Amino acid sequence: MSKLKVLVIDDAKFIRERVTAMIREAFPDSSVDACENGKDATRAMQQTHYDVLLCDWEMPEMSGLEVLQWTRAQESYKSTPFLMVTSRGEREYVLKAIQAGVNDYLGKPFTSEQLVQKVVKALSKGGALSAEQQARASKMLQEDKVRKEMGAPSGKSMPKPKGLAQLRCSDYTFKCAIRDLNLREVRVVIKNEGRFPVLLDQVVVDIEQLSGDSVARINGFVLSMQAVEPRQNTPYVDVRVQFVDDDTDKMAHLSKYIASVR
Repeated sequence: MSKLKVLVIDDAKFIRERVTAMIREAFPDSSVDACENGKDATRAMQQTHYDVLLCDWEMPEMSGLEVLQWTRAQESYKSTPFLMVTSRGEREYVLKAIQAGVNDYLGKPFTSEQLVQKVVKALSKGGALSAEQQARASKMLQEDKVRKEMGAPSGKSMPKPKGLAQLRCSDYTFKCAIRDLNLREVRVVIKNEGRFPVLLDQVVVDIEQLSGDSVARINGFVLSMQAVEPRQNTPYVDVRVQFVDDDTDKMAHLSKYIASVR
């Protein structure tokens, strides 16, 4: 699929805008339309064929359940992924949605990671996502995972990471987020927990491919360290590691990784 077409249906404007932004961030080449009620949605579906539908339950004009029932009655939408996005999590509501043919259920409030995981899962089953689209979504999920493990909210103190890594010292292993890297060095961010690498100490940096299928273990030494914020209790510390490896396989792996995050 070259261009993913998504329809967001919710009577709350901020939810429509939030879901739209999440989808566009995960799938930059997607086309996202939004409707504030079920009747507008059914009209839109008659004019355009969408690849996935994200629908609220409680709306004026038509409820999400009625939209789902109408959708499954249309020959062209019998198998289209339909995700119910709602605060209605009671068992009876879930059962009604399942009986009507819903593909999945996402309760409010939700994170971008949860939403994208649901969309990827639904679309992957039918082969609707291209390899490139899956890779982009996986990259976003990996970045969310890094932020969560580092304990930093998106867009705050910690810079947007380019992946997840481990910094292995002689007596301790630091989980870290990759801030920048090239074939000669890497800059990572570690959480300030009162323990730090030693300047000029020999270290190993384990860099995971975004796909999770391989890890490059590259030797280096700590070249410099700096507080991310100009205060003594800075929550994060920037660590710069100079690589000393010249292994051909490791450099090939590193080059592939760098290309994937540029």
